[in-house]
Amino acid sequence: MYNWTDTQTRDDAPLLDEVTDFRLTLAQAQVSEFVDEIWWSVLIEVANVSIDEFEASVVDYGSDLLIPAAYDAADRSREMARQPITIYARKRLIDTLNHADNPHHVVSLHLGAQTSDAYLDFDATSPELTPVTVADDAVVMAVVDDGIAIAHDLLRKGRVATRVAHASILEARPVLGGHSSVGRGLDSAAIDAALDAATFNDLLDEDLFYRSVGIVDWAATAVSTVAARTSHGTHVSGLAAGYPMEAACDNRPVICVALPNPAVEDTTGLDSLPILYLAFHILAKQAQRFCRADGSLVPVVFNFSFGNSGGPHDGTGLFATLFEHYFGDNRQWPGPDQKAWLTLPAGNINLGRLHGVAEDAGPTHFDLSVLPNDQTPTVVQIWMPTGTADSAPGLAQIAVTTPGGQSAVIPTVPGQVASLVNEAGAEIARLACQAGGGVIHRDLVTVSINPTAHLDTPGPNAPHGMWAIDVTRDDGPSEAAIHLWVRRDETLPGTRSGGRQAWFSNPDYVRFDRFGVPLATDPTGTDCPVRRHTTLSGFAGGEAPIVVAAYTERDAQVSLYSGSGPLARRDVPPVPTRDGPDLAAKGDDSYALRGVISAGSRSGSWVRLSGTSVAAPRVARAASDGICDAAGGGRDWSAHAAAQSPFPLADTTTPERAGVGGIDIPIPGFGRPPSS
Repeated sequence: MYNWTDTQTRDDAPLLDEVTDFRLTLAQAQVSEFVDEIWWSVLIEVANVSIDEFEASVVDYGSDLLIPAAYDAADRSREMARQPITIYARKRLIDTLNHADNPHHVVSLHLGAQTSDAYLDFDATSPELTPVTVADDAVVMAVVDDGIAIAHDLLRKGRVATRVAHASILEARPVLGGHSSVGRGLDSAAIDAALDAATFNDLLDEDLFYRSVGIVDWAATAVSTVAARTSHGTHVSGLAAGYPMEAACDNRPVICVALPNPAVEDTTGLDSLPILYLAFHILAKQAQRFCRADGSLVPVVFNFSFGNSGGPHDGTGLFATLFEHYFGDNRQWPGPDQKAWLTLPAGNINLGRLHGVAEDAGPTHFDLSVLPNDQTPTVVQIWMPTGTADSAPGLAQIAVTTPGGQSAVIPTVPGQVASLVNEAGAEIARLACQAGGGVIHRDLVTVSINPTAHLDTPGPNAPHGMWAIDVTRDDGPSEAAIHLWVRRDETLPGTRSGGRQAWFSNPDYVRFDRFGVPLATDPTGTDCPVRRHTTLSGFAGGEAPIVVAAYTERDAQVSLYSGSGPLARRDVPPVPTRDGPDLAAKGDDSYALRGVISAGSRSGSWVRLSGTSVAAPRVARAASDGICDAAGGGRDWSAHAAAQSPFPLADTTTPERAGVGGIDIPIPGFGRPPSS
């Protein structure tokens, strides 16, 4: 039996993030005797103080805090109006920082992944970043991904000579005297030495190499996908920066961060966000090492082939802000005197039924199908229209009903909370409203539901079945839509998170056309509140990135799964600068032959992967040939490149789905190195 508690208002101690508190409560229920010892990655934003000043303010929590060595002395002394920082912390400190009235200048907080202290180095010192002189036509290729096989022959220029100038392996055990607070950092000399030690009779023992550098650890809970035949990061790296070893390519040095498997397995993005900020900080600092003979900095092209369904989808929020922080006009790293472009995928959730809108006054009903044997929490975000709390308080009433018929209702007033508890009094779901801070200007209601099964502990589990969400709008000052998002939650191939995707299953949603083909756009005049528009990845709404959709080559159509615009409406600045992706690149050969060929996890192997995540690195590869001579930014170049080398798409394609159109980027066998 389940019961909703009486609605409560946290006026006495409002929280910065309700989902963080919900996840810590769940951890408390599952491992109560150890919860205070667990280390978590945490993304915080501090206002008008430096990292040093923040650290001094929490001196009483010193044993519960680790600030990564990636933040050097210059980073730690820099004061900014709002500065995101990735830290590692334990529950005692996280609970303190999560209060809106905390005295430590923390204005937002996001809980990431549990992290074993076996992968943390509390004695690491900041690395000394010495300059690297490269050819005048060189372009640095930076990749953030999981499972990057850095010994692959496409990433080498000789038998024991790597093209990888730096690799951070965030799920490797640290080495004594290292310069990485999490995992292990490898420079080209260390990689070459490991290649030499694992080469016998001119043949590289790749399994030995990956074990020696810590990439593959068979004793770990989750083993890197480099140990498997197919690894996403290797496939992407091959497309973005792969050249035959025999070509001895010397003007496309590679820097990369391999994300830890547990963070990648959590497709909601909740676990990975703090790690992403740290990864981009590491690579942005590394990129500044590369210079020409005259001392000028070499351009760098980043590729990050991940998507996400969370966030306000309007160019703001922690996900989109990540890329503005490192690639926007006011970025600190890389500096304004170094060209830095980023390619991102449009996302693969166009057909996922994860997005809904409540546009009209009165009630809008959503059926939420929560599956059995789902071993990860389900989270639904309900974003209010933009505006201040004074202009639109209580714009709507949000009701949640369990499969058993128990209901709770809260108004959209920050601080309102209702909890669903089981017979033992343990919380298994939470309905809460919090204020959207910073430039977001949107209040956020979250529906957080416990796993419906757990293999390691007996619970507390939530009931599976059809949950109902009812949004009842008042005739308020804003006519903009209320947007609902189910956080992506499925189990990816090669991972074992145990997540099973929840989705909106309203019966009036039309999935197929009259021939049984999935509809890529909403039917004209549909009344169903579950929508395909505004399905662009939550990462991809900002101004700086080059956002890439996928097309199917044989059919000359944007791939059905490829995310679409427009972005959510904003009535206050900043107004979104894009209507969808910037352009489309090849993601599939045909509907029958999904995906494109690129590197497998071992030298000489080839595999297929599909999605916008394989379209983006194709554009990154082309961008590396154009960035040196380009006069404008990355998005300006992408429009010009698509016009210079177009791939004609069907007339039905809209800018919200394909941007300026398709681009043809042949990569024949990864044959030629870039011309010098």
